[in-house]
Amino acid sequence: MVGTGDEIEAFLCAVLSRRAGVRTQLVGAGLNEREVLDLLIAEPSACLLLLTDSIAKDGGVSLLEHCQQLEHPPIALYCLTSNNHADVDRLLALGVQVILSIHSIGKLNFRHAADCLQSGRNYVDPAVARARAVAADAGVHLSVRERQVLSLVAKGLTNRQIAEQLFIATTTSRDYVSSLIGKFRAGNRVELAAKAAELGYSKIPKRS
Repeated sequence: MVGTGDEIEAFLCAVLSRRAGVRTQLVGAGLNEREVLDLLIAEPSACLLLLTDSIAKDGGVSLLEHCQQLEHPPIALYCLTSNNHADVDRLLALGVQVILSIHSIGKLNFRHAADCLQSGRNYVDPAVARARAVAADAGVHLSVRERQVLSLVAKGLTNRQIAEQLFIATTTSRDYVSSLIGKFRAGNRVELAAKAAELGYSKIPKRS
């Protein structure tokens, strides 16, 4: 296995390693396209690449294109962590076997994905299409920090609690929440939390 330097992949690796009949070895983790390619080139056989869309601005598409030119292209599990559009057909054509939403980690969809990965079948998480459709309707594009704040709003945390979780000032968390209310055209914080829950943000695991 090769990861792309995100704790999500560390979690996925740990979960997959506990599955019956599966033996895993983490080859390494790259923080950018060049580091990942160097790891893959050094491997004598095909690997499983755990890739999140946060690896690059293009979501890792360029990395996957370069992977296809390798002597042993990796099998890829692609995790969508944002609500940005993902070209599912393009990802599958570039060797991605499993496309998974971050909102499905630890749920039934993830078990289905792991089963397909183990048996060599393609799997596209239904949550990917649902979350993208809702976000597209809202016309909302969020930064990493905004997604973190939104997930905590969805869990019912106050501005002060959000600030403590993210190690930011309470006034900063207040400003993020106010901005998100505007972005989602919510009438108030309660409506924002409801919209966030609809997108699945209440299920995003905490990040240390």
